[in-house]
Amino acid sequence: MEPVVNEGIDGNRLFLPTPPLLGSRRLALEHWCDLAIPNDAGIGNILMYTRVVEEVAMHAGHPLTLLTAPLKPAIGTIDDEIAYPLWLSNPFVNKIVNADDIDEAIMKTINSERDNLCQFGHMITNICVEYGVTQRVLRPSLFLSEDECKQALYSLAKLPRPILCIHPHGTSSPKKNHPWYEDEWIRLLHDLPTDISVIEVGLHTLEKKNLPTWRHPTTIRQMMALVWASDLFLGFDSSVAHIATAFNKPSMVLWDHIRKIEIEERWQSGFGPAALSRWSYQQNRNLMLLGEQRGEIRRLAITWIKDTCRSMRS
Repeated sequence: MEPVVNEGIDGNRLFLPTPPLLGSRRLALEHWCDLAIPNDAGIGNILMYTRVVEEVAMHAGHPLTLLTAPLKPAIGTIDDEIAYPLWLSNPFVNKIVNADDIDEAIMKTINSERDNLCQFGHMITNICVEYGVTQRVLRPSLFLSEDECKQALYSLAKLPRPILCIHPHGTSSPKKNHPWYEDEWIRLLHDLPTDISVIEVGLHTLEKKNLPTWRHPTTIRQMMALVWASDLFLGFDSSVAHIATAFNKPSMVLWDHIRKIEIEERWQSGFGPAALSRWSYQQNRNLMLLGEQRGEIRRLAITWIKDTCRSMRS
């Protein structure tokens, strides 16, 4: 079956005339795999499938064989990035079959069906329902090795606790003319109590702002481990926010809803207004960057950081 894809970005790209995941199911079965997983979207999109893999594996009673290909585009990574960074150390994955080694047309079909789903729930729910499972918790399912955890802890060992991890970047984050592009971050960092350490993570070579923070180049796995080793997270709606949620970190997520609508409406008309329900998590503190006049969001963020850190010390 050839994928049916609208190549234009005109607000009508995602839905296909075929039933959800029809080609993906067929291809997985043909190649003796349990699930077919897309690989062409942003990291956050693929993270939605990590929870689905865990739930299907638990339902089946055994780890799964996945049909997919190396994550791409491989943006913002350093030279020695591994092919499957989101699946390493995952006990619910038996093995991965590289579809590109069989036929490059396979991933075109799988990727074309990535959003051809019911869109009434969270993206994790939207995918799970197609496989007849219900998520036990609403967050991605990520795993680190013991060595990765230890290395992250050692790399932060000299920083006083608690440690705030920030990610002032992301595809739907504000543009340069917005106060939260850089200025409000600088003010927030200046106003934080001196006994709170701050580290910054982001995609290597792509995400860089002039902030007075501790940061060094990392692989995706190393970045995940740093988020895990931190005490709390503050950042824009992004893959890193999903990662922090996966590790159950206290998280405050900032949403530029105007930017989110701009991006979502390019791909599918009507998706923009539901962006928060499809991508956010109720366990996080979600703040919309709308109507702010005199640093209200910054003051709310600082209060949340102080209160969260105080609860850790008590």
